[in-house]
Amino acid sequence: MTAPGRETRDRILETAWELVATYGLDAVRVADVAAASNVSRQLVYAHFGNRAGLLTEMARHRDRSTGFADRVGIATGREPVEALGALLRAWCEHLPQILPVARALEAAAASGAEGAEAWRDRMTALHDTFRVAIARVEAAGRLARGWRVGTATDWAWARCHVSTYQHLVAERGWDPADYTDWTVADLLDRLVNRE
Repeated sequence: MTAPGRETRDRILETAWELVATYGLDAVRVADVAAASNVSRQLVYAHFGNRAGLLTEMARHRDRSTGFADRVGIATGREPVEALGALLRAWCEHLPQILPVARALEAAAASGAEGAEAWRDRMTALHDTFRVAIARVEAAGRLARGWRVGTATDWAWARCHVSTYQHLVAERGWDPADYTDWTVADLLDRLVNRE
């Protein structure tokens, strides 16, 4: 894709993110995104196929544009336990940047509405990323006794889930830094053999 095409695509994705964050998923139509991006509706469809494709790419783009994807890439180059800790920390620190849209996509998934595919895409990718990191810990002989890669992955994913963050930080008033520090420390203590 040419630079102008990439710039237009990125502008559409950023605009879609801002509209969903401001007005909610149900209130934002492709026509709204097109108008706010100063492009035609047909161009949005040409880039993303349909509204579900737009929402999925919007969420993927956010992971890249905030630096989260880069932080994950850097983490994988570290030794397994350090990499797992860095991955958990990167995700927990990413949560406040995506919370309003993530909650909207999660609600769409719960109701079967449009946006459900974007939510499944991002959560499956996160779960898979956690699984790879935990499998590396196991391969290094450092996974704590009693845990398997699958159960450890599920546990880490659930503890770092958007709804857990929402409950503890947004609803119960936890400090985001405390949530991150305590979640990462607890998961490493529970899942990693320190001997």
